[in-house]
Amino acid sequence: MKNKLDEVDFAILSLLSEDAQMAYTEVAKRATISSGTVHMRIRKMRELGIVTGATLNLDYVKIGWKLTVFLGIFLRESGLYKKVIKRLKDVPEVVKVHHTTGKYDVFVKMHAKDSIHYREVYQENILSIKGIREVESFISVEQSLNRHIDFGS
Repeated sequence: MKNKLDEVDFAILSLLSEDAQMAYTEVAKRATISSGTVHMRIRKMRELGIVTGATLNLDYVKIGWKLTVFLGIFLRESGLYKKVIKRLKDVPEVVKVHHTTGKYDVFVKMHAKDSIHYREVYQENILSIKGIREVESFISVEQSLNRHIDFGS
């Protein structure tokens, strides 16, 4: 059991996926376990690298960042992947970077205040990265779903 997750662990993960700020006492109550068990299990999952932190979900539109853009990036050479990723991490508007199979080498999610801001970031920060051959952009018109896997099912 030391390195394996059981149904109690998955119940804890499901509850905290809904609300990462939920008090451990509330998690314990809902999972019908002790709060000490929650603390112990979370510590174990942190040590295993399964739980790596807690995040805050933001509605970017409500704080003035009106565009969510996905970028499909083609590299000049696959060996440049690490250098390109390192540079993408330096762009504050970039929030997710995936090394992918299929059409694109890298897939990026970024936010921008508006189309002018996006154009500036795209032209000055993204296209200037050595190793990028081509970029296809996709502007999100609506996010319909944002969730974690429900491990309780």
